[in-house]
Amino acid sequence: MNNVKSETAALGAEPVAGLLKRLALPAIAAQLINLLYNVVDRIYIGHIPGEGKLALTGAGVCLPLILIISAFAALVSMGAAPRASIYLGRGDSASAEKTLGNSFTLLLAIGAALTLIFLYWAKPMLLRFGASENTIIYALPYMRIYALGTVFVQLTIGLTAFITAEGFAKKSMQAVLIGAVMNIVLDPIFIFALDMGVSGAALATILSQAVSAAFTLHFLTGQHSTLRIRAACMKLDGAIVGPSLALGLAPFIMQATESILCVCYNASLLRYGGDIAVGAMTVLSSCSQLVMLPLVGLAQGAQTIISFNFGARNPARVRKAFSLLLKCCVIYAVTLWALGELFPQGFVHIFNSDPEFVSFTAHALRVYMAVVGLFGIQVACQQAFVALGQAKSAVSVAILRKLILLVPLIYILPRAGLPLTQTDAVFLAEPVADFLSVTYTSILFSIVFRRVLASIGDPALEERARQKRLRAEHKALGYRRWEGHRSWIYEKLLRPAVCAATKPVKTCWAEPYDGRPAVFVANHDRAYGPIAMMGWFDQRDTLRPWINAQMLSAREAPAYIRGDFWWDPNGRWARLEDYTLPYLVALFVPPILRGSDCIPVYHDTDVLKTLKKSVRALGEGKNILLFPEHPTGYLTYDKKVDPGFVSLGRLGWARLKKQISFYPVHIDWSAQRIDVGAPIVYDPAVPYADQCSAAAEAVEKFFESFGD
Repeated sequence: MNNVKSETAALGAEPVAGLLKRLALPAIAAQLINLLYNVVDRIYIGHIPGEGKLALTGAGVCLPLILIISAFAALVSMGAAPRASIYLGRGDSASAEKTLGNSFTLLLAIGAALTLIFLYWAKPMLLRFGASENTIIYALPYMRIYALGTVFVQLTIGLTAFITAEGFAKKSMQAVLIGAVMNIVLDPIFIFALDMGVSGAALATILSQAVSAAFTLHFLTGQHSTLRIRAACMKLDGAIVGPSLALGLAPFIMQATESILCVCYNASLLRYGGDIAVGAMTVLSSCSQLVMLPLVGLAQGAQTIISFNFGARNPARVRKAFSLLLKCCVIYAVTLWALGELFPQGFVHIFNSDPEFVSFTAHALRVYMAVVGLFGIQVACQQAFVALGQAKSAVSVAILRKLILLVPLIYILPRAGLPLTQTDAVFLAEPVADFLSVTYTSILFSIVFRRVLASIGDPALEERARQKRLRAEHKALGYRRWEGHRSWIYEKLLRPAVCAATKPVKTCWAEPYDGRPAVFVANHDRAYGPIAMMGWFDQRDTLRPWINAQMLSAREAPAYIRGDFWWDPNGRWARLEDYTLPYLVALFVPPILRGSDCIPVYHDTDVLKTLKKSVRALGEGKNILLFPEHPTGYLTYDKKVDPGFVSLGRLGWARLKKQISFYPVHIDWSAQRIDVGAPIVYDPAVPYADQCSAAAEAVEKFFESFGD
């Protein structure tokens, strides 16, 4: 029993490289051995004298249904096993064992249901999935016999994942190896010696799977397993089943959509290339499994390490395990890609020696595997999502590659008018989808992985975050310094330069300024109003002008300038001005305005920021300058004044307990004169709506008195 515990404890203590080797190699071997169940069948079937080519195609048509059976096993086990490993990492063996018991019940139920479905509806499914009149006579007996062993397949695939999750990768491999060796021995006996043909291949497979299932059950009910199947844990619990199935959904989609892809490929290839193209796809799918399954085995070994240490909150080991997984996956995928591109005939000869078939399939293999070298990245990231419990990310990656990209491309590319045969265009869908999917997966994983590690306290990420905060602080300090320099430039250079280049403008008060917080409500007088007020007004040092927030941004200023009628839209050069002047102005005006210590004016939900900042400035002894007129055209303004500025009086009274004075101001640049009218004092005793209308009317009358 101590040895059992040490195997599991090693997941959090043994060096990651050695641990990955110890866990991954048996898992890879198990996947390759598992591949033999189908590949060995096809090899023997393909060499049946006289009918090998059609029989091979018939067995290949069964592949989608076989993949569906495997996919349901993955739905249960590939989500539940990582969760069991996470529970073990947290020291919660009871929850891990309950996860195993619930999974066992689900596997039995699903296996029984699938058996009935495939026994009764095998023929219509096979015809739907690409079987022809020539191949259905081989596909149907193979599938019906294989369906009888569905429960054995569910238990073998589903429960060996839990053995690996405990750290007993060799035991998991042995369970698969026993069945595979038995299948290799029984296949030639049943197919050739007993002359059972494809039926003999299916019978050999289910007998072998039964032996593997018996071995697996013996281990998980014995004394050598950390987790055991117990009757008390077999009652289904939604809190256990729900998250497990959610996490297993991504592997399920990966495998179940393989059957959809087989249907799509077979239907499209049968249309454009006939039976030989469908037979070639059988070989290509086997080669694809030769790439995929060892990668999955490698990922399963790493999954156990990642899940356990994620549960144990050990981010350094999680990061190390994924790094090794990624390197190994890429190296293996690139190696298989090189072999497939350089020696495609060698792969095809394993299945069939017909010269026409070999020539056709070898060319198709080169197209089909064009970017398989990148697929190591896809598998590593996707399996890591599952190991870390990131169900949504794993599902999105699985759906994208198979359903969103590959299935449509199978039908689109043959009709796209590409400079290649329509059959080659069907095969080209695979590398195109792989490239796009790997790009998306890499970006998504880089984001999610950092977030997940941060959730368990990764010191490296914390240090990176600290450095980022420091850089932000330094940037903010530099920005504040630049703000100070910019204000100095405005005060010491720009404003004196404007005053030097213009004639003095006289300020005339209707009543002396009383020193109370004031809001100066001025007319535009084109662009001269702001220039006169900020350059010559005798209270200019106290002013904080309201400026539309768009004019403070070089990116947003051009759009605002176009709508503000800075030039005649009907003028001779209006089109040229529209495409040039807004961008030239945006280079210089926003920095100048920001140097004037202005207050940005927002016209959306952020308007409260404008009001709060204005009242704060009034409380600090500053005064507000605003221009309430709205342009209606070139050099024309709406006669109605927007009374929104009165809200400063109400907010000022609420926060400062001071009455705000509103001064109407008229600027006449040609007369070099600024006239300031009598103040309109906000009275909190008067209804707000009445004050708004009264203040706006008073300002309008003041402007009209000057002929505006």
